[in-house]
Amino acid sequence: MIKIINLYWERANLHIVFNKKVKDDIYLSNEMKKLELERVSDKEIVLSITNIPEGNMLDAGTWFLECDEDITLDKEVLKVLDDKSRNFLYREEKYAYLVSFKFDDELHLIIKTMFMMINNKPEKFYRLNEAKDVTGKLKLFCTIIAVVLFNIFYKIVYFFSSISNTKRILFLTENSTSLTGNLKALHDYITNNKCNCKIRVYTVNRYKSNINVFSMFKEIFYIARSNVIFLDNYTPLLTHVALAREVKLVQLWHAGIGFKAVGYARFGLDGSPHPIKSCHRCYTHVIVDQDRLIDIYKEVFGCGKSIFYSYGMPRIDDYLNLDIIKEKCNELYKKNSTLKTRKNILFAPTYRGSGQSDAYYDMSKIDLNEVGKFCLDNEFNFIIKLHPFIDQKIDIPKKYSDYIHNYNDIDINDLIYITDIMVTDYSSCAYEYSMFNRPLIFYRYDKEEYEALRPLHTLDVFASVQEEVISFEELLEKLNKYSNIDVNRRFDNVSKTINNDSCKKIVKEIIGE
Repeated sequence: MIKIINLYWERANLHIVFNKKVKDDIYLSNEMKKLELERVSDKEIVLSITNIPEGNMLDAGTWFLECDEDITLDKEVLKVLDDKSRNFLYREEKYAYLVSFKFDDELHLIIKTMFMMINNKPEKFYRLNEAKDVTGKLKLFCTIIAVVLFNIFYKIVYFFSSISNTKRILFLTENSTSLTGNLKALHDYITNNKCNCKIRVYTVNRYKSNINVFSMFKEIFYIARSNVIFLDNYTPLLTHVALAREVKLVQLWHAGIGFKAVGYARFGLDGSPHPIKSCHRCYTHVIVDQDRLIDIYKEVFGCGKSIFYSYGMPRIDDYLNLDIIKEKCNELYKKNSTLKTRKNILFAPTYRGSGQSDAYYDMSKIDLNEVGKFCLDNEFNFIIKLHPFIDQKIDIPKKYSDYIHNYNDIDINDLIYITDIMVTDYSSCAYEYSMFNRPLIFYRYDKEEYEALRPLHTLDVFASVQEEVISFEELLEKLNKYSNIDVNRRFDNVSKTINNDSCKKIVKEIIGE
């Protein structure tokens, strides 16, 4: 007999461990559906509640494990079964998805799932839904009308645009006023190679500009005139617009690797997406760097495996081209000649906060006077490059202004070329930097809090050697340890063979050129 000897959660993934090897397939079933569960090993399976086969949320209902052999709960697991239940809060914590566990007389596991809604007037026990005031009802009514008008407008514009057989490509971002990273690299490739298509660009920073109905209609106009749309980030407007079936919605994603949990990997935490209505669920293609990242991004986007393509990242195509490296370095040396004569520390942490609207970094965790003294004594530059979401003033001590530099206006991939030591925390910039065999320090002053709020996927995919510190004093100690780096050997360990031809693959396989 197969016994369940452990149940544990990994983000929104439920792991079930058995006492022995299970030869047969195991299914999750109710009266309507039968879902095959993914194996972790011969003795362990996993259920992703946000991404059952082909990218759907596990429906509300009562579920059982089904196998050719009988599966029961070990008595030790029965003692802690109630503790395994989870509430996943979303939509400003007004709604929740509940997973609870029960068992029948024969000790079979029963998994119950349900969607719940807060009731502000529990004394009115006969009311199933939260009572809404007049303002709330009016706001909901206006939202519904706006969504209906958005979709009507989209269908009209798309109909007239589709009369032409021309490939119409849109590069779209709601997180920046200009194209960067993968979007820019692919855009430049298509433009330079004169592909037979019409290219449009629409960029807006929704978090730093006023959002109004007219700006949304303008964006929908661009979307409706396109049959291939490239994104590199979450795009909320696409949650509310039903694209035509023929349209290809391609997510390039801005990060090289999923260090920290985002999207559906954060389900139930601060910034959690809606379990069903999310633009992440709408992608027709997702481009990842390599096969081993598919499982990570499958969880992030809540999409089925069939839409993932390991074509590499467009921005890496020529990243290790020595001519480009030399050109970019010379541009930086012209900006500041000491970048060539001194060793360079790049400080590039990710942001804190729930998202772009409240992003920040606690600069009190970096004593810039001590940093300046270290740089002065050891002939270093300390380059500060905060996450693009962060818009805050950095007070550099005048005494060390020749050694500490705020280069937030420079592309981080260019800065990596001249970097001798990188200091980061959970930023995916470690991916690009790992292509160069140079010291990497992870400064995680808030490790426990951060990893509780944003659970991690992995930390060792591209950084096999972890140098981690949790205090500023430890950071200075590590920097002293690496202070004898020979700057002239900067590019000796660069691999000259990496060239994914990502842009070429995307143009050929997705655009069809």
